[in-house]
Amino acid sequence: MYSVSLYEVAPSSIHNLATPFDSAIPFIPAMIVPYSWSLILFVVSFFLVRTSTQLSLLSYRLILATIFACLIFYFYPARFSFNRLPPNDWTQFGYQFLQLVDKPFNQLPSLHVSYAILLGVSLWDVVASKKQWISVTYRLLLTGICTLIALSTVLTYQHHLLDMLGGAVLAVLVLMLSNRIRNALVIKYLAVGSIGFLLIAIGGFYFANMSMRVSEVVENLAIIIAAYWLISFTMLACAYQQAKPLRDMHWFQKSNSGRLTLYTWMRFAPIIIIYNGMSLFGQWYFKVTSRGQIHLLIPYAINNRVKVVASPRLRQADLHSHLAYWLFGCTSLERSSLAEKLPPSVHYQIIVIDLAAEISSHVDHLEVAAKNMTSTPVHYLYLPLLDLQPLSDVLLKDYIDLFKRIDALTQSAETRAITANNESRVKGRQLKDGQAKDSLTTLINFHCVMGLSRSIGVQVLYLLYCGTLTIHSYQSWIEQHYPHAHLTDTYLPQSLVEAVANYKSIEYLTTL
Repeated sequence: MYSVSLYEVAPSSIHNLATPFDSAIPFIPAMIVPYSWSLILFVVSFFLVRTSTQLSLLSYRLILATIFACLIFYFYPARFSFNRLPPNDWTQFGYQFLQLVDKPFNQLPSLHVSYAILLGVSLWDVVASKKQWISVTYRLLLTGICTLIALSTVLTYQHHLLDMLGGAVLAVLVLMLSNRIRNALVIKYLAVGSIGFLLIAIGGFYFANMSMRVSEVVENLAIIIAAYWLISFTMLACAYQQAKPLRDMHWFQKSNSGRLTLYTWMRFAPIIIIYNGMSLFGQWYFKVTSRGQIHLLIPYAINNRVKVVASPRLRQADLHSHLAYWLFGCTSLERSSLAEKLPPSVHYQIIVIDLAAEISSHVDHLEVAAKNMTSTPVHYLYLPLLDLQPLSDVLLKDYIDLFKRIDALTQSAETRAITANNESRVKGRQLKDGQAKDSLTTLINFHCVMGLSRSIGVQVLYLLYCGTLTIHSYQSWIEQHYPHAHLTDTYLPQSLVEAVANYKSIEYLTTL
């Protein structure tokens, strides 16, 4: 519809791709039949593939071809140049229907040709038989169908030869690219970026033609916004395409207080706004469904000095209640009564591990709440994980480095507590019988602002690293402490669990 409207407003903007060779191609009305096979083969192909890998690859290829073709249609609109007289035989109904649903625009590349090649390649091995003649017959039939579909594009006067060539080139590029796509999330964000670009740019075009006074300004502004949207989501797709090394820190930078930097906002504002909206909606929905009641998460004690807890993004109004429960086991404490119940010889520290790349952390609010309650120091660590990114996408080394930093903070604080006790003895302030020594309680909070999966997953890896959990007990532990968690083998693979659980023993052997 965009090309049709553009042709009516500015006919010179539509390109003509006819060559001298096209005039020698005959019009064969009966080729409308194989031309219609494209849609049938497109739908049937999803039922013919035999494995999930084949299905994913087929989907990647078709989506990529459609995305790239639509972008080319926008940037290089073309129109079929010949006049096609409607036939008077049994095929006339097919051409009448074609005239209604498939106008002679969006020519280069021919998606019929691209789809024919991509479907032919994707379905080549789906029929496996011990009898060779069955496989050969199937492949000859598939080749014949796909060839007729491609040829029908020019024999029905729907496309020119250059359109066919463009469709073939697009198919080859997609075949090369699709084998390198790491996961469906890359395709997802490429699609979101392209669709958003087309909707914004075309919407600006129509709105500009409705308001003739500022038409040029409106259209140019829409194109700028659309281009920014496309570039932002393309960069996001590139971030998901990155392999093992931890590069999310480069893509989504944060300050020491857990706030996304201005540089990050400039690159990823659309997705950041979307995720913030989702987070706020989730908090509002949870508040409504829970009728204002606070569901406090139970920390897990590694020993009598260290607790760990996984959490989603916490509302600022609930931070005081969560801290009181995590540190002291109290469901609700007023600030005045809290001071009376705190043992004077016990000190606290909180270590927050921020796992969400797309949204700012709530660590700044948590730090304020902790200082108001107990003057508890809060340490902030950042391990950026993209949404739905498998935990195995991060190198084992990056996890171990994080866990060692946590241990260093814990041990450093314990050392300070021991030193304080020793100084008391040196100064002659010996502790009386029954008087507690200075001790430290550390709360480690793994948190992700978009949910619990990331938080629980990394917390489990840390407990495996500490030796608190084993490869035989971690699943039952998850079921006991987080019964509603969804940690599939794809998200938290067994190979990663074993690598973390065995790390210390392997490290010890290598030092011998």
